[in-house]
Amino acid sequence: MKNENLHKIKSTGLKTPDHYFESFETDFFERLHKTSSLDAIEQPGFSVPDSYFSDVEAQILNQVEDPKPTPVIPLKPKRSFYYVAGIAASFALFFSLIFNTKNTVSFDTIDTAIIEGYLYQEEYTNEDFASLFLSDEISETDFIDLSISDETLDQYFEQIDTEDLIFE
Repeated sequence: MKNENLHKIKSTGLKTPDHYFESFETDFFERLHKTSSLDAIEQPGFSVPDSYFSDVEAQILNQVEDPKPTPVIPLKPKRSFYYVAGIAASFALFFSLIFNTKNTVSFDTIDTAIIEGYLYQEEYTNEDFASLFLSDEISETDFIDLSISDETLDQYFEQIDTEDLIFE
């Protein structure tokens, strides 16, 4: 059915007999009184053998009991596994410490790009870097023989902001 025809529906489609709700209550109680008389039931239809409730517990327990015991299979204790694993781990650690001495870390083995990346991430200021150097270690002759090409200087000045060149 299309949505535009939904507002034209006048009936729900469900119908009840005439005067159904007016006479429902009286009809219901009349039928209830006719069929609810317990005197009309002669036999309930179910029977229980004599002494059923006194013997049922013993019968169920006899059926449930297992006459033969279940064999118990002992598992290997975990202590021996822990001892062996501990000894193997200590040997592995011992040999890795002794035979792995050729890979020592020093400033010569560390890549310069890694150090620059670390220092860039830590956001050190120029004052922090200056505090690392002592005045005895730095001399003017270290900077005299320094030759920087014009292209390098041009690239540097293109990348740097002019606000960074202003000193306070």
